[in-house]
Amino acid sequence: MQVSPDTCVAINKGRTCYTHISVVWQLPHQGDYCLFLEGSTDPLACWQNRRQGEWQFEFSSSTSTTLLLKQGSDTLLRQEIQVNWVYESQRRKRNWRLF
Repeated sequence: MQVSPDTCVAINKGRTCYTHISVVWQLPHQGDYCLFLEGSTDPLACWQNRRQGEWQFEFSSSTSTTLLLKQGSDTLLRQEIQVNWVYESQRRKRNWRLF
């Protein structure tokens, strides 16, 4: 399974990261497959009697997550989408005082 991009970058730690994700997968045998975000019971997309598939969606999350390609309850492929940030935390405000 190829996920592009597999990294999303937010400005500050804890902020939601937004990006457009493209997923391409291929398996040796035809079957019924569904693509899920880990922890979700609702599939992003499903394919019937296929060996390969493509899907695009808008990703938004403040934490890294994993995409799962399943056949029934069996997880066949997994790929993590990393959420990184530019700054660890927001800088502290400096209050300057003139006496």
